[in-house]
Amino acid sequence: LEVLARMAPAGAAAGPAGDTAGAAAHKVFYLPRLRADLPKGSLSRGDETTLDLLSRIFETVLLDDSIPPETRKLIEFLQVPVLKAALRDRNFFFEEAHPARRMLDLLSRAGWEQPLSSDDPLLNAMRSSVGRIAAQDQPEFAAALAELEAGLAAREQAEQAAIAGPIAQATRIEKQAAAQRSAQRAVSVRLAGEDVVALVSGFLEQRWTPVLALAYSIEESKPGAVDNATRAMDDLIWSVKPKATQEQRKALIKALPGLLTTLNKWLDALRWQDAERLQFFAGLAEYHASIVRAPIELSPERQLELAMEAAQQDALRRIAHEQAEAAEAELAAQEDADPAASALAALERGMRLEFATGGGVRKVKLAWVSPLRTLFIFSGAGRQEAFSLPAERLAEAFRSGGIKVLAPEGVVGRVLSEAVGQGAVNDPGAAVA
Repeated sequence: LEVLARMAPAGAAAGPAGDTAGAAAHKVFYLPRLRADLPKGSLSRGDETTLDLLSRIFETVLLDDSIPPETRKLIEFLQVPVLKAALRDRNFFFEEAHPARRMLDLLSRAGWEQPLSSDDPLLNAMRSSVGRIAAQDQPEFAAALAELEAGLAAREQAEQAAIAGPIAQATRIEKQAAAQRSAQRAVSVRLAGEDVVALVSGFLEQRWTPVLALAYSIEESKPGAVDNATRAMDDLIWSVKPKATQEQRKALIKALPGLLTTLNKWLDALRWQDAERLQFFAGLAEYHASIVRAPIELSPERQLELAMEAAQQDALRRIAHEQAEAAEAELAAQEDADPAASALAALERGMRLEFATGGGVRKVKLAWVSPLRTLFIFSGAGRQEAFSLPAERLAEAFRSGGIKVLAPEGVVGRVLSEAVGQGAVNDPGAAVA
């Protein structure tokens, strides 16, 4: 370790605020020069492998144009400290949580997510943590890593605050759309399984669907709203069915005041106050009156016919409900079989992706996923603005190959995987070793 430290080029162990002219003079990459300048046989096979792997790791990072120059300059100063850490503790290559390895991974990923300015808290944390390491003769990465992670947490909070407005709007729109779909499905299932008079069926489609949508949207804050609006719809449908017995008519007369009160409360919430509302309730009153005034004496044949009609309508309603559920299950199965849908379902907040654009490749981070996964917000790399995409467009991008999910592992793990793969091709025994 002492020999390696002495052979490091001037400036290799300097702090971030030190002179960086030596970096340019030595073409940035110190570790390959160390390897070339060491006397042959001076390193053990294990130390040679460590030096070679770290050279590849730093070369991968320092040639990555997606990482801003200011971040790469900071990473340059970690070459010798990381080498010392890896030589002392070979767990660097086996544990992702190793402080030196995690710090290198975080630095390599932190720079391109958002614009960096001279007073950026994350940039200051990066400088401070790297400076802490570079100033130590025996580098201890744990404290520097904690400082860097705190800076990243502050950056994350700032990112979420920046997109809080779009998130709130997207959540509201998604919730309204889901409520509308649920309301339409509830009404259509009942109308498909019932022989409902035109007055009521038209009312349910045009006026009660918005009521149900409102109920679904406020169910979380006002539990029972959906049940109340749904029960009122079912009671309204029941109220316009023929009543063959005196007991049924008495039940209708008893239920009407509560039913009308509930209907009016929901319609008031929607502010439906025009003449059409008065016409509906006038027509509904006439229909109820005709049911109550109809001859009570029914032949046994007519009573049986009505009973059979009621049973048939109940069966149709159940069938309609089962068909709706089967259609939803079939749609879900089709989505599961679609690779694009599977890729979409696997996306999680914090993942990094590449979008193929006309001008090249754009790297982004998934900053937010809506609760129902219908909208995705991405933070742009470098100085690019955040943007959002609906699930349909994102799925199309997966199908066309215009989007790629980047490996979640850090740069250290990626280089190690490549090295193992190459070793397996060239020398299976070496790969095992």
